[in-house]
Amino acid sequence: MGEYFDPQISIAIDLLRYSNKIVAFTGAGISTASGIDDFRSPGGLWTQFNPLKYANYSVFLKTPKYYWQLEKALIPKFENAKPNKAHKALVSLEKKGKLKAIITQNIDNFHQDAGSKVPIVELHGNMNHAYCMDCYTPIKRNYILKWLKRKSGIPICPKCGGRIKTNIVLFNEPIAEDLLEEATKYAEDCEIMLVLGSSLTVFPANQIPLLARKAGAKLIFINKDPTFMDKYATLRMLGNLETYLPMIINSI
Repeated sequence: MGEYFDPQISIAIDLLRYSNKIVAFTGAGISTASGIDDFRSPGGLWTQFNPLKYANYSVFLKTPKYYWQLEKALIPKFENAKPNKAHKALVSLEKKGKLKAIITQNIDNFHQDAGSKVPIVELHGNMNHAYCMDCYTPIKRNYILKWLKRKSGIPICPKCGGRIKTNIVLFNEPIAEDLLEEATKYAEDCEIMLVLGSSLTVFPANQIPLLARKAGAKLIFINKDPTFMDKYATLRMLGNLETYLPMIINSI
């Protein structure tokens, strides 16, 4: 384990070894090693684009060009990004028969790309999915990418010329009730919840680990930085997920 040794690693290994009902709760921190910046950290996306302007649902409905400017700026970051060792470690945990679901705040589709087959509850949507707000036609991601790369202005529906919206949940846009219910179901039925790379500042997603704890689950936090919810953790480790998580899971 070398420089990454943390005395709590051995405890985490034992806890996971003897549990077969584990749920992962993932945030932006699990994807930073893939080249996707943590939105809220210093130098992150929200220091470059004010989310209340560029990622706000109310603003999007009136002036969608700001959101599409943000989408265009993100193309270089997401286009060649791939799942990293932390995403793949969760696939390994699944193959051991221990991981029952993933609840994620991320929109990057990396869990699916890594090979996860367990149910994945995407609380904040998925950037690969879009639809027309006027005729409800599903829109492929490739269509949007080609438009943003080759044309000016905002993308329009190829069928009716209507407004396109990605499946990303914007600020001031409610999370679908069925997603919250599904996440709650997995949280209340797990024995251990792995909280991975989340600052736990976004409501209502940040309530999911608390629901798991209230139902009797142990919480294992692995984050780069402390969170204000660390006091609820059974174990807390600070470090790089792409190092810590494979180390733990490979030792089970």
